[in-house]
Amino acid sequence: MSAGEALRDGGARGAARKPGGNPALRYIDTVLRGCGQVIFMNSPATGLLNLVAMFWGAFAGGTTLAVASGSLVGALVSTAVAYPLGADRDALRMGLFGFNGMLLGAGIPTFLANTPVMWTVLIFAAAVVTVVTLATDNLLSYRRTPGLTFPYVLTTWLVLLAAYRLAGLQIAGTPPAMLASPAQSTGAPIGIFAFLHASLVSVSQVYFVDNAISGAIFLVALVIHSRWCAGLAAIGAMTGVAGALLIGADRTMILHGLWGYSAVLTAPAIGCIFMKPSPRTLIYCAAATLFTVIVQAAVSTLAQSAGVPPLTFPFVLATWIFLVARRPSDIDVTYVSDL
Repeated sequence: MSAGEALRDGGARGAARKPGGNPALRYIDTVLRGCGQVIFMNSPATGLLNLVAMFWGAFAGGTTLAVASGSLVGALVSTAVAYPLGADRDALRMGLFGFNGMLLGAGIPTFLANTPVMWTVLIFAAAVVTVVTLATDNLLSYRRTPGLTFPYVLTTWLVLLAAYRLAGLQIAGTPPAMLASPAQSTGAPIGIFAFLHASLVSVSQVYFVDNAISGAIFLVALVIHSRWCAGLAAIGAMTGVAGALLIGADRTMILHGLWGYSAVLTAPAIGCIFMKPSPRTLIYCAAATLFTVIVQAAVSTLAQSAGVPPLTFPFVLATWIFLVARRPSDIDVTYVSDL
């Protein structure tokens, strides 16, 4: 397993338990672990709950059935392709080749119209994202730096940019969605319930779902495997919402979770996944999480000029900066599973 793969797993959370000798069951277990690894969890139960949250969001109108189905298709395809490409089997069993596919599978139907061509491209891109994951790991392994969700971001950006030149791919709605809008900081302060709702939706927006109940299910899915990760993800969401309000970001976008979702990922990444939890680490984590809000604004501006959404690149960039600033020995590759 490359250093990038080990880090992206948050260290060795324990080898994935084989669910028996049935290859189909092992593959399903691996896919579910990949769905759990979106927020760093090597747990099939977490992955299953994440899918439940996706489909609940589709049922409740927070996303579409195409997005929920695409997330599953993406995880299935990206995981399957890793086998013939010779990916490290331990990394594969821990789901490290499924989470980028899951996010890509949710992202493409969010921004492109639901057509047969879109599904063809989605399946092909889900296969390619595994190649990009392997390439990213090889490039970053020398510094023990995790690839995070960069393979998904890069591959999705390329597909969306190509859509502007390809008649078979149609941009959905007003192109493109989830972009920065001019700041509108005026208005009465939001109440505590609106703040909590925005925080929960920030969690669900990691997966392109605009639904507070789905956000709560995603957090419960984290609690199953790591209370630390769940707590820091929730704190990251609230920090992202509060920080965006403080600096005068557009309130409608804040309330729909579009300013907090990257902070949801940064907080556990720095606070307990890639660095050992401690008072000093938590202070460092707070700085990284707040910085992510600034990066979100900057990346959104650049992405808007290119006609693509920022996706989770603010999280990737902020986390890379704060990890590379540390000595490699400071990065914790041993994970206590009952955190």
